[in-house]
Amino acid sequence: MKQKKLFSIGSLLLTSSLLFGGMAAASGFYGWPTLTQGSSGGYVRGLQANLYSFGQQSNVGSIDGNFGSGTRTGLINMQNSTGLTADGIAGSGTWNTMNNYSIFETEYNWVVHTPYSTTYQTSYFDSGSSLQYRIMYKNTSTTVQSGYIY
Repeated sequence: MKQKKLFSIGSLLLTSSLLFGGMAAASGFYGWPTLTQGSSGGYVRGLQANLYSFGQQSNVGSIDGNFGSGTRTGLINMQNSTGLTADGIAGSGTWNTMNNYSIFETEYNWVVHTPYSTTYQTSYFDSGSSLQYRIMYKNTSTTVQSGYIY
């Protein structure tokens, strides 16, 4: 009986992980790449948007998709304030820390909301074929800027 019960629990866990893994894969978003100064493109726009949510908008400047010195300074400040190694590289540790401040509404929508910015939060919507960000004012949820990661 004990062996049958363990098999049932194992089957349930496997089924659950396949179901939720399939839902995440169905959404089209598979995670963030490692980014360094000199990187460019949509994922850098996502990093810059997240840095607004961490109170680094004055360092980042405009969301332009270019990982320059301002983005690097903002990232180092964010890493310092959250206890990470401040190397200016957006790797898995940095993305995981940013993810810890995410509020998931569904597997397709989430908001990065931190105590480090009293002004901004960043909202994401994954349509399956594109990932859109919106930087919003915290107090009114009014969109300040929006764009696409991909």
